[in-house]
Amino acid sequence: MLAEAEVALHRWREDAAEMRSYGWGEGRCRRFQALVDRLRARHDAAVSGAQPLGAAEAERAERTVARRWHDRAVSILEAAELDHPAIGDTLAKLPPPGEGGTTLLEALRAAVSTCIELRARLDPEAADDAFFAEGTRHCAAVAAGIDPDGADGHDRIELLETLDGEVYLTLRGLNRAGRRAFAGDARRVERYEFQFLVSIQRGDEPVPARRSDAPQKP
Repeated sequence: MLAEAEVALHRWREDAAEMRSYGWGEGRCRRFQALVDRLRARHDAAVSGAQPLGAAEAERAERTVARRWHDRAVSILEAAELDHPAIGDTLAKLPPPGEGGTTLLEALRAAVSTCIELRARLDPEAADDAFFAEGTRHCAAVAAGIDPDGADGHDRIELLETLDGEVYLTLRGLNRAGRRAFAGDARRVERYEFQFLVSIQRGDEPVPARRSDAPQKP
């Protein structure tokens, strides 16, 4: 994705005058440059970043326990669904915990808030004060352990995927605008295609291009 973005920036600067009237002028190009700089920095961090061994082990242990609490929360909600079928719709909307800290935190917060909202319908022996206190504690601990520079391997992947998504959406829009701006000039239209990503189509549903440089999980 980074290589794709670098190539796009080069042709965007060359065609800035023509692209301006299509909504893709110099200002938007500068914002994209800043986004690419962030993506490049994340890639560098993914290669060189590392946590001290003790801190990494403690963080993994905390996230393991937090996932167990999340499993308990889901089981409690599933039990309540037997008496209150509408809870099934709520369960279906809960985000999965994922592999990294960011998605785990999102899942924990959603589970805590859902259980609080539905507490009157939950088994009081399972969803007691200690259960809610533990969930809140795990949210705080996981949030504190998320490194904004992505030192944890899974967190690095999640951060890179987020930036890749932003870059991809910009590139897709830029390519569409470029093909319209230079319609009739086959040579220039060809420049506004993905160079390193493969775009595929499944029926009538477009499928986003996949990463060309996915980092390896540790």
